[in-house]
Amino acid sequence: MFKITKVLNVNVVMVKENDQEFIVFGKGIGYHQKVNNLISPEQISKKFISIDDSRKKEMIESLNKIPPVYIDVTAKIVDYAEKKLDETLISSVYYSLTDHLYFAVARYNTKQVLGNRIYWEVKTYYPEMFEIGNYGLSVVKELLKIELPREEAANIAFHIINNTSKSSVKTNVIEATQLVDNMLQILRVLTKGSLNDNGLNYERFITHLKFFAERYLSNKMLSDDNNLLKMAYELYPDASKMALKIQKTVETIYDRKITNEEIAYLIIHIHRVLTH
Repeated sequence: MFKITKVLNVNVVMVKENDQEFIVFGKGIGYHQKVNNLISPEQISKKFISIDDSRKKEMIESLNKIPPVYIDVTAKIVDYAEKKLDETLISSVYYSLTDHLYFAVARYNTKQVLGNRIYWEVKTYYPEMFEIGNYGLSVVKELLKIELPREEAANIAFHIINNTSKSSVKTNVIEATQLVDNMLQILRVLTKGSLNDNGLNYERFITHLKFFAERYLSNKMLSDDNNLLKMAYELYPDASKMALKIQKTVETIYDRKITNEEIAYLIIHIHRVLTH
C-alpha cells in the first residue's frame, strides 16, 4: 500500500513507500482523498515517477496548475502508443507530455504557435511515431475541443520517442533526422531535382539512410572492408560519384569518417532509387 503525502489533483497524487516518494497517476486516484490515506497499487496506472529533491518543487508546481483533463489526454495517448509499439514507455512520459500539451494549448490560445522545424523529417523517417502524434491531436480535439496545428504531431512523436526503451529509436533522434535530410538534399541537388520520392525503392532508401544515420552518430558503423566498395564502384559509376560527394560533405560537417562498407551500401541504394 502507498501512503498519500499530497493530493495534486483528481488524477495525480504524491505517495510514499519505504521512505521513497513518488508522483503517481491514476484515473480518479485523488478524488476525495486526504493526506495519510492509503491507496493500493491497483489504483495506480502502472506508471509512477520516482522524484528527487532537485525536480520535486518544479513538478509539483507544474502539475498543480494543470487541469485534470490533460492527464486524461496523456493517458489515452500513452495507452495507444504502448499498444501500437508493443512496449511499456518510460514513466516520465506522463509528466513531460502532460506539461507539453498544457503549454501547447496555452500558446495556441494566445496565438503563439511555434511549429516544428523538422515536421517533414519526423513524418518521413518515423512514420509509426508520427502516426501516434496524429492520434494525439485527435485526442486533444476530442477531449479539449481544440484543433492544434499539424506540427504538434511531430512534437508529440518526440515525447514518445524520448520515452521509449528501444535504443534504435532513441539514438540522437533530432540529429539523425537532420543528417538524413542533409543527405537527401545533397542528392536532390546532384540529380537536379529529378529524384523520384515515390515507390518501394525510395522507401527502402529512406529506411537505409535512417539506420545509417543512427549507426554513424553512435559510431557503430559497418566494417571497413574494401571488397564490396570496389565492386560497387565498378558496377555503379554514376551512383558512386554521387555517394562520394555525399560522403565528403557529411565527413566535413561531422568530422567523422564513413567506413567503406557503409559507402558501398549507400552507392547500391542510390543506384536502385535512380534506376527504378
